[in-house]
Amino acid sequence: MPETNQLNLPEQRSRELCGTMEVHRRLLNVSVTYQERRALIDNRALAYEDQSRGIARNGLLTIPVVVHVVLNPADPAQNVSDAQIQSQIDVLNEDFRADNPDVAGVPPVWTDRVADCNIEFRLASQDPNGSPTDGITRTPSTVPFFTTELDDVKSSATGGADPWPSDDYLNMWVCNDLRDGIGRVILGYAQFPGGPPTTDGVVIASFCFGKGGTAQAPFDLGRTATHEIGHWLDLRHIWGDDRGSCSGSDMVDDTPNQADATFNSPAFPQISCNNGPDGNMFMNYMDYTDDAAMFMFTKGQSRRIDACLEGERASFLTAPAFALTGAGTGTGPAPAAPAPHPAASTQTPAAMPAPAAPVPALAAPAQTQADGELLRLRQEVDQLRQDYRRTMVILEGIRAALNSDSLNPAGG
Repeated sequence: MPETNQLNLPEQRSRELCGTMEVHRRLLNVSVTYQERRALIDNRALAYEDQSRGIARNGLLTIPVVVHVVLNPADPAQNVSDAQIQSQIDVLNEDFRADNPDVAGVPPVWTDRVADCNIEFRLASQDPNGSPTDGITRTPSTVPFFTTELDDVKSSATGGADPWPSDDYLNMWVCNDLRDGIGRVILGYAQFPGGPPTTDGVVIASFCFGKGGTAQAPFDLGRTATHEIGHWLDLRHIWGDDRGSCSGSDMVDDTPNQADATFNSPAFPQISCNNGPDGNMFMNYMDYTDDAAMFMFTKGQSRRIDACLEGERASFLTAPAFALTGAGTGTGPAPAAPAPHPAASTQTPAAMPAPAAPVPALAAPAQTQADGELLRLRQEVDQLRQDYRRTMVILEGIRAALNSDSLNPAGG
């Protein structure tokens, strides 16, 4: 019988725990479009970082989530429970609001940098075809493990689960055994903003997803998903991925420079790159410490997230409310449900009752101007989404024609 994956902790210091940078470098190597979009995204983020560009959104933004559980039916332990999935959503909502109890462990020198990112996550209540859902799909698979190199967990054609439209939902895939390009077990990975929509989202191994159930210490408090969704919202590793040279950067000013990733649960302070007396901010979610040792985002990281949400992921300022239970997102009136996506996978268990219609909130007079700006932004985003889809169809046609010409050159 297949066994639920066990992390080989003695090898922890000699390898990556996260495969996001591997995916990032692969996309940079194969896609000029990705290179160009990443340059634009980084430039926008820098404008928010130096505050030459202001933040338009206000209030709490809610992001709809669909969790795709990919499991081998021969191993019931791989079937992550609904309760464990909800525990992961609860952790995300604490961590991105700085409402986690262990935030009290932030050293006093950095307590003024702790950020409430004003984001919450909810399991979607409506699927892409407009039907009620609990936001969870379950896909049987006999694939022994999935890899960052192939992104194979993200497609039914390769034994995984197809994504729901990535401009409307945060896709989270959960699988038993996840490996990097050279076969090492990893905890998870994400795709930075700007990549292909068909592979957009985050992937988490089941042994570090949520609390209880399949989750195993020291990665059993749900922080792997916090880390990977940080990447999905355009945050970099806090040490700058420079292999200890002290020359890299996470492009955020209020996180100290540090030489490399931090493992386990170290004592404060840890000094590197002449960053004493306070040293490395190893309790940041974007480091590699154990779950119990990471418990903060900074205000600079929150501004970078805002740049992402008002840029490459601005569709979530307009799209989410159709897919959520309860009240709206805190960004103005809720938009109507989108047209169905016939090609989307909707492998869902028994449907939940349709949510009650939310009571519209009345805008305070002081908010009227800001709400008008957000309405204009939403309209622009809708138009950009339509233009982007048309452009991608044209580009794919051009690429297909160029590939055909290169394979069949004209004879002389």
